[in-house]
Amino acid sequence: MTPEKARHILTQALSVLPEGSAPQAAFYGGSFTAIPVDEQEALLEVTDSFLHTGQLSSVRLSTRPDAIDIPTLERLRRHGVSVIELGAQSMDNEVLRRAARGHTAEDTVRASRLVRAAGFSLVLQTMAGLPGDTRETVCRTAQRIAALQPDGVRIYPVAVLPDTELYDLWRAGAYTPLDVDTAAVWCADMLDVFRRANIPVLRIGLNPTEELSCTVAAGAYHPAMGELVWNELWYRRLRARLERQKDGILMVPARELSRAIGQKRRNVLRLQREFPERDIRICAEKQEDESWT
Repeated sequence: MTPEKARHILTQALSVLPEGSAPQAAFYGGSFTAIPVDEQEALLEVTDSFLHTGQLSSVRLSTRPDAIDIPTLERLRRHGVSVIELGAQSMDNEVLRRAARGHTAEDTVRASRLVRAAGFSLVLQTMAGLPGDTRETVCRTAQRIAALQPDGVRIYPVAVLPDTELYDLWRAGAYTPLDVDTAAVWCADMLDVFRRANIPVLRIGLNPTEELSCTVAAGAYHPAMGELVWNELWYRRLRARLERQKDGILMVPARELSRAIGQKRRNVLRLQREFPERDIRICAEKQEDESWT
């Protein structure tokens, strides 16, 4: 990304937004603070000009946990950065080593504390299904991430892309990625940990695009991955309720009805198989039931 291209992208995006809006610029898709400082400065000077005119409200970026220190944070603050996302991925050092992430769980803890102490909003990105991952290691990662009290998290089940080390491992038979259904179960475990800790989950799964759909070689990629994970979490909630009640009527908040029913009525069908003596019906309740929260 060159400063010229960044300016062009911002100018084009801002031209189609409603007058008076002040969106946030984001540097994603890499480790921003790991690139040379002069390149960082050049890109941030572009966003500076839009911040000064009020066309942008702030800047957010993603980076590596081992590319954060106090001088870096001071530089980012000078340029209006307000949110820093750290690619923690896992909090298991063996998983990080096998995935060649190049940082440790301790790096994530240290960087998270520095980011919070410096007054930035902290978002932690996690992955499920890296080499060496198990359902248990993924759940422990979620617990350790939650203990850091980030302002938000992202959950990404691993999708294998060509021209990556994971692709080579997969082709060599040395790595078996998660399938979509298994990933939904593991990610639902993580989602449940974050939900109980009142940590917002900003995204589950890669942002679907036509190009990505044609590129992913293997692994847990689905254009509605987030919905599948929420479906799994709702299935667990509903099943627990059926075990405590005698009938098959399940009332859920109206805003959650589609997630509770599941894609293609998957939750209804699963529950009907498990409770064949019940007439399973998932309905929207008229008033909010706090027991679902």
